Amino acid sequence: MKKIESRALTFVPDGPGPHPVLCFLHGAGEAAADRDGQRPQPLTRVLTHCSPGWHAENRTPFVARFLVICPQLGQVRRWEPEDAQWVDALVAHAIDQHSGDASRLALTGFSLGGEGAFQLASASRHRWPVIWAVDPALQRIPPIPTDDVRVWVHHGSDQPGSINMNTFAELLGLQTLRDDRPARRVSRPSRRIMSAPALPLTRRRRCTTGLLLRSLSPRCVSAGGDRA
Repeated sequence: MKKIESRALTFVPDGPGPHPVLCFLHGAGEAAADRDGQRPQPLTRVLTHCSPGWHAENRTPFVARFLVICPQLGQVRRWEPEDAQWVDALVAHAIDQHSGDASRLALTGFSLGGEGAFQLASASRHRWPVIWAVDPALQRIPPIPTDDVRVWVHHGSDQPGSINMNTFAELLGLQTLRDDRPARRVSRPSRRIMSAPALPLTRRRRCTTGLLLRSLSPRCVSAGGDRA
């Protein structure tokens, strides 16, 4: 018998929809409890580090048009392909109940969640045309998505597992972000951890707008263009 997790915060945008969907996977510090299942934490922990959930909670314009879904693991651990079953159910329910657009899905995460986005996408019954990973914890190399999936990776050299970033970037075919060069798979390196609390909010906002507002526009998704 499998235990099915189902804790999540969902933020529904104003208007009739259909709304593009953003699913955010948190890092180690935001699970519902520690590795031993002790020291419980509230569901609102998924709003830390100015996550997409935080932006939705504070009604900033950067995710205002997105149906934002923030699942929470029961305790500190890695996200695994098996988690796709219950996260898929949360996403399907939110799309059905809140006029989400199943053709415009983005999967994102910080740290363990950044690596976990690739794990879940590899086993999900949904098609995730966009994966946006911030500081993926690359102590292991996650599954590589198919060529039609757009990928943005923002990473800092201080992040655990960063030694594997070059290998991962080669497997993904990432190109360094440049304003004058369109690309479907780009990286933005940094000397610091991008998802750290000290990261300026303005930089996080640029990350959000750069990927989401362009990559999930109806024209880009339907046409499958090469805009970054």
